[in-house]
Formats: sequence, structure tokens, C-alpha cells
Amino acid sequence: MFKRLSLLFVPSLLGILLSILFIGIYGVFKIEFGDSNDYINAANSFVNGTPYPLQSEFHPMYRPPMFPYLIAIVWLIFPQSILAIKITQVFLHVGTIIIAYKTIYEVLQKHYASFFGALLVAINPLLVAHTVDFYTEPLHTFLCILAMFLLVKMLKADKFMYFAAFYAGVVFGMAALCRPAILGVTILLFLVIAVFHLKDKQCLRFLIAVGVLFVSMFLTILPWTYQNYKQTGEFILINDGFSYNLWLGNLPGTIKLYEEDFATKQENQAFADYYWGTVQREKLKELEKSDNYYQLKINERELVWRREALKNMTQDYGLTVRLFWGKLKAFWTPFLNRFTYGNSIVNIVALFVIGTYIFGIYGMYLFSSNSIGRSYVILLLVTFAVTTVVHMLIFGFVRYRVPNVDPYLSMLTGVSVWQILSKFVPRLNQ
Repeated sequence: MFKRLSLLFVPSLLGILLSILFIGIYGVFKIEFGDSNDYINAANSFVNGTPYPLQSEFHPMYRPPMFPYLIAIVWLIFPQSILAIKITQVFLHVGTIIIAYKTIYEVLQKHYASFFGALLVAINPLLVAHTVDFYTEPLHTFLCILAMFLLVKMLKADKFMYFAAFYAGVVFGMAALCRPAILGVTILLFLVIAVFHLKDKQCLRFLIAVGVLFVSMFLTILPWTYQNYKQTGEFILINDGFSYNLWLGNLPGTIKLYEEDFATKQENQAFADYYWGTVQREKLKELEKSDNYYQLKINERELVWRREALKNMTQDYGLTVRLFWGKLKAFWTPFLNRFTYGNSIVNIVALFVIGTYIFGIYGMYLFSSNSIGRSYVILLLVTFAVTTVVHMLIFGFVRYRVPNVDPYLSMLTGVSVWQILSKFVPRLNQ
């Protein structure tokens, strides 16, 4: 126990120090992220007991509740404190580091492998950078990696199997309430677990556990679904917006994002302002004339956006394929936007991410040394594939990749580093 705590101390402390450094450089009281006002307005509705806002500041949709709820809890203790939210996100990053350590140790039973995996998670610049503003990433990343750890506990099929399944389902439900795109991933993960254990001696236990996963996940979501029904009179599982994003992400003109480059920062910003602002507002005017848009119920609006999205996607199949390919590349690119972050930061992050791509593959091989590790790697590959497909449909940006890919590749890269170093320092093979 002492050894585990001592090896956890260094990556945890490093994660805290780097996060505080990044927050200091960015601005302790600075809020710049475009979606922040939506989260703040939603949080204030919880704090003040007012109706949940059903309209984003910029988009015709509303936000899922988990991140605003976290802000509200913090603000009940530290009213309207920006710093308190950022510090909370620092501790969420530390939580992710700890769960990374525990996951590796659960599979490999090697303290130093766990140490290096946690260390790589701690210094991952993409994970650290999202503690600086009001981003959903720290919360969503922590919930996802925690749920995956609980699946490992469940897969061990010990006497606490159903408890692990129950808690995993609850945490996956919370992750879906944070960012609903994970919902499709979790459903497929549960089905994969069921299929892979159909011929297992403990098949019945695993099938029951998968049933517990489904039930506990949807029971976690259900109170919010009921709240949606009370406020809107409609069945809305978490929130609206997928069909709108399907339309926005497949506008023909957005091909420039993926196939061309911008000459200046101003040109880049003008493009964003035009497509995320002017085009959207003009479309809403058009839909008001053709469909009486503002009189429609939320689910009826979703149908309208789906219809318009399909028009985008079917008017030129060649262009749609190019858009999907562009979003695939943008999702997996190691390069950040140079206009937002500058060339030096872009290059540093790219080197780190490329390293995790290369050594993460070797880490998968090492992790697959036993049946639990193999199952975990398979579940990761399913997660990577489904999140890629979902974001090829809407938007393929690095920020959307981070919670569902980067912490795991960092863990696996750390395992690779441990294996290489242990060849020269045998005492690390503990």
C-alpha cells in the first residue's frame, strides 16, 4: 500500500503543478471558451431554482446537464468563483491520473508500469490544457476512464461482479449526461462484452452483469429525462442538437476546414463567424418561413434539421465522402490549430501525440498479456472506432477526441516506456 501511494504521489503532484502552471499562463480568472456562457447559465438555473435554459447562446439547441450541475455544486460552496471551477478541474485531472494507475495495476499487477502510465497521463498537454477554462473535457474524461476501470473490475468476475457492473453503468450514465455522444459507445461496449462471453463458463453471470450495466445506466439518465418531460412535455433522453450538428457539420462550404489552409488568423476567424453565425442565422430565417420553425416542438425541430442535414449529404455524394474523410483526418490529427495556439505549442503537442500513437500500439500488445488486458484493449478499440464514426458524421476536431482516446493512449505509452526501461533497470519489473 505504501509503495502504491508513494508511486502515485509523483504523477499526481506533477499533474497539479502543470495544471496550475497552465491556468496561470492562460489567466486565473479568464473565461474565453465559446460554450462557457451556456454552462454558466445552466448552472445558475440549478443554483437559483429557475427553469433549465433550452436555448444555447449561439446554437438552436440546449446543453446536457452534468457539467453545469458540477459548476452549480461548486458554486453552492464558492459562489460564482471562476477559480474554484478551475481548481475542481485540476482535481478531476488528478482523479484521471489515479484511475489510470489503478487500471494498469489491476491488469498487470506491476507498480512501475502503473507509475509510468499515470505519469504520461499527468503530463499529457491536451489533458492538462483543458483545466484552464470551462471545458467539459476534465469531467468527461474522468467519468469515462473511471467507468472503463469499473468494467475491468467487472470482467474479473469476482464476488463483487454485479456491484462493479452497477457502478460502471451509473458512471457511464453520468458520462452520457455530460456528453451524449458517448451513449452509442457504451451501448456497443455492453453488447461486445455479452457476445464475447456467450461461450464462457460463466456466460449467465456475464449476461446478468450486462443487463445490470444497461439498467443502471438508463436509471441514472432517467431522472433527467423526466425533468425534460416536465419542462417540455416531450420525451427527450438527454438533450436535442444531434440533428442540428449533423446539418452544421455537413455544410458543403465547410470542406475548406479540412482541405485548405487559412492565410491569416483573421481569415480563420472570419470563416468561423460566417459558418457558425451568419449561415446558421440565415437558415433559421428560411426554416421559419418554410416550417414555422419557432412554433414547432423540440422533437419536430430535430426532424427538420435531420431533413436539412440529409439534403446536405445527398446533394453531392462525392463532396460528402470528402467531408467524412476530412473529418476523419481532423479527428486523429496530432496538430492543433496554429492560429489559436501558435507554432511552438502545436509542434510540442504533435510530438507528444505522435509518440502516444506509436508507443500506444506497443502498449496494447503488452497489455494483452492476459485475458483481462485483452478484453480491455478490445473495448478501447471499439471506443476509438465508434467515437471516430460519430464525429465523422458531425465534426472531427481534436477536442472531441481527447476524452475518449488520449488518456488511454497515454496509459499504454507509459506501459511501453516501463517495458523498455525495465530492460536496463530490472528492479522496475515489479
